[in-house]
Amino acid sequence: MERTLTDFFVQEATEYLDRLSETLESEGEAGIDKIRRLSRALRGSARMADQEAISEAAGALQSLAADVAAGRRHWDRDLLKLLRDALAEIREMVESAGHPAEDLTSRAQALIDRLGRPADTMPPVGDRERFQRYLGTELRGLASDIGEAIAVLERDPRNREPLKRLLRRIRPLRGIEGVDEIPAVGPALAAVEEVILRIADTSATVGPGHLVLFRRARQALEDVAADLIRGAEPSAGSVRRSEIEDLKEQALDTAAQREITWISDLFNDDGSPNIESCPLAEKGAGSLEAFFTLEATGSLDTADRLRTEMDNDPDAARQIGQRLAYTFRQLRERAVTFGHAELGRVARRSGAAVTAGLEAPPWRLQSLASDLVVTIGALRAYIDAEDDDGRQLALERAEASLEVATYPAEERTVLPVESLLFSPEDALARALELRTELGESLEADPKNVARAISVLEEVFGLIEHALSRSPIGR
Repeated sequence: MERTLTDFFVQEATEYLDRLSETLESEGEAGIDKIRRLSRALRGSARMADQEAISEAAGALQSLAADVAAGRRHWDRDLLKLLRDALAEIREMVESAGHPAEDLTSRAQALIDRLGRPADTMPPVGDRERFQRYLGTELRGLASDIGEAIAVLERDPRNREPLKRLLRRIRPLRGIEGVDEIPAVGPALAAVEEVILRIADTSATVGPGHLVLFRRARQALEDVAADLIRGAEPSAGSVRRSEIEDLKEQALDTAAQREITWISDLFNDDGSPNIESCPLAEKGAGSLEAFFTLEATGSLDTADRLRTEMDNDPDAARQIGQRLAYTFRQLRERAVTFGHAELGRVARRSGAAVTAGLEAPPWRLQSLASDLVVTIGALRAYIDAEDDDGRQLALERAEASLEVATYPAEERTVLPVESLLFSPEDALARALELRTELGESLEADPKNVARAISVLEEVFGLIEHALSRSPIGR
């Protein structure tokens, strides 16, 4: 008997549900991100099979898992039971997919209502274990919200919505008994709230110094949240109270003194940095250049993580690619602002390459992600370089590798390795560095064959180049 599309869907959906149940029972909260990914895959499978009700139910399950991962929902016995019941309900819906079932839509809506309704309430302070876990999850959720706000404010410093959301999240937390006495947490919450209110009062633009404070506050909250969720006593963490207080005072002074700045004042004609003075940046990092290095390294770390995720998860390649393109745009803005226009140009081209690839098949995005490892490595070399010659060489390597990454293999033109401008000695030194990087990469992730091949190709290219330019090779 010929199998129908629905038959194939039921088989595939059942496999997804089996894996979801296994993950839920064996890993619990630790497997929440895997539950989110499997739910997304189930949703896509249902949509392909025109099973809209099941697709929407799986989407609600995916959203709930995402909220738990971000700290917006709390993991407890009630949530575990909710997930078990949801999987059982979706399984029954899948088993009914091949038969007339007029109530599928109403069943899906009822399940969506249950999954989307937070059942969490603050446990009593006397129930110390549950209360600590609740508070830790709330702090972790706020830290996640601060991170999202920073990303928005870097792109649009006058956007007030992220600041309003943070205030709505902070105020209930500060009302919980004992929160203000927790090391680092009380000062962090008070500092962020006070600075946001001052920004609103003075109609100030969010500047680099404010973002430094927000980042340090986020780190303080994450440190304490990790202790509380583990059931340990909250420690001072890596961020000292005095550091938060100093950053807050400087941020308040900056907001109070800020006047209207004409946009033409932000741009220089000679390519010099657009920021000539930033006391908060210098306070936090020691100098403007150190601050740029810190920020650019963070952007490249994010880009490398997203590149790896895009390479390993074809189902989400487009969504991850959008975040990767945005990260490159962030890097470009930071580079131009702090006087590294050439680095900004390569970052802009990298973001444009990812954006252009978003309409390509997932395999093409994965190939692009694999190739970008060399480009990102070259941009790191630019940041680490101690002189202009080293930076120029790193940029040329980045541009050459980006040219390769921009086109599919069948469209690539062979780039002469001489264009990398390595001396024979430098080429061999770089090849030895890559050998070490390759070993560390394979030790960390033995399955990342694409990256290993990419690095090996560069190693052999460097050796060939060294031989061709040495007396022996001639």
